[in-house]
Amino acid sequence: MLKRHFDPKLFYRCVVYLRMSTDQQNRRSPDQQLDQIKSRLKAMGYPWTIVKIYRDDGKSGRYLRNRPGYQKMMRDIKAGSVTADLILVDTIERFGRVEELPTIRKQLFDIYGVLILTADVNFDDPTSPAGKALGAFEMMRATEDGRIKAHNVLRGKRDAARQGHWPGGPVPFGFRLENVMKQVNGCQEVDHRVLVPDPAKAWIIKLLFETALDTGFGQTRLARFLNSHADIATSLKPFQPPSIGYWLDNPIYYGELLWERNSTGIVGDTRIVERNAEEDMIRVPDFCKPIVSRETWDAVQAVRQARRERLAESRQQKAGVTDKLIAPRAPGLALKYLLTGLVRCGHCGRSMTPSPSKYITKEGAEREYTTYVCPGYIARICQNSKRVPEQWLRTVVIGKIRERLFPGLD
Repeated sequence: MLKRHFDPKLFYRCVVYLRMSTDQQNRRSPDQQLDQIKSRLKAMGYPWTIVKIYRDDGKSGRYLRNRPGYQKMMRDIKAGSVTADLILVDTIERFGRVEELPTIRKQLFDIYGVLILTADVNFDDPTSPAGKALGAFEMMRATEDGRIKAHNVLRGKRDAARQGHWPGGPVPFGFRLENVMKQVNGCQEVDHRVLVPDPAKAWIIKLLFETALDTGFGQTRLARFLNSHADIATSLKPFQPPSIGYWLDNPIYYGELLWERNSTGIVGDTRIVERNAEEDMIRVPDFCKPIVSRETWDAVQAVRQARRERLAESRQQKAGVTDKLIAPRAPGLALKYLLTGLVRCGHCGRSMTPSPSKYITKEGAEREYTTYVCPGYIARICQNSKRVPEQWLRTVVIGKIRERLFPGLD
């Protein structure tokens, strides 16, 4: 029988999910959500039983994988550890991102016979025509509400940036924020904040650009250079190669703010970052006092661009030419080595990366030998110099898996 009838007068077993987005919010929010759910159940006269309560305190709704309470609830339902007919939440926004809700709802209902109901609409039946219409409206409302809030916030940040005010976010290394005061009713208040060079760090940025220009080093060797520099305070170390690359490409160091360089979004519970078109970016010349000259910055960019072109050409040769015009938003990765991302450094915990090297045998044949190495060691911020042979480790891991799955099998 494919049709299912929801009768609120039946004695359903329920689990409750509560969530508070950040630690800065009302810490009693989850308790208030529970009180609201219980009060609505009592007011509606439904004889339902709450068998378990799950909650996430200070967890954003952006990533499902980062919410332990939510993950445990889903595991318990799917494994049968808890028997439930309904998941009760205060509002649908507490459950998670609206875009993913239809898929989650369908899977829970079709495979596990579980419905998601919300207290703010008196636990209306989401399977009825009226409930489906209400659900669609609620999704549209939540989506538009989020879009409008984001639009208003960005509008204010764009206006602040154009006026030379710091629009928010992490302060670039080498700078600090300086308050600009105004007088209100005879009292001094902060009107806005501006970027100014930080003498304790600005000289490191100058050194970085000079070294990059003089040596032509890539970001990994430059990070190694800064991490081994005796005059740089230990408290500022370690320097990470990706951070070095970001600093070298950031025009803020010659005084120009580049705002909205990237767009971000969530696809398949993964954060996707895409570079915006140039016309969608905001450039504010003379935004702050420069640390390096524009000529130095341009010269470093020329060196880095030459490296990028060589790397892009090499990758294109390996990947081949494609005629596809619409690129997928989250294509994933094709891993050449089986354990990529799974091997961890025992010293610093970083994910060890495969490092292939070629050699010539006595017979003159070319061979490749690959080892896993800690990227922190390459950047001189980790002491673990061990190199683990990829083929040996793969054989051992596969053997262990085989033993556990098929014990006693020769």
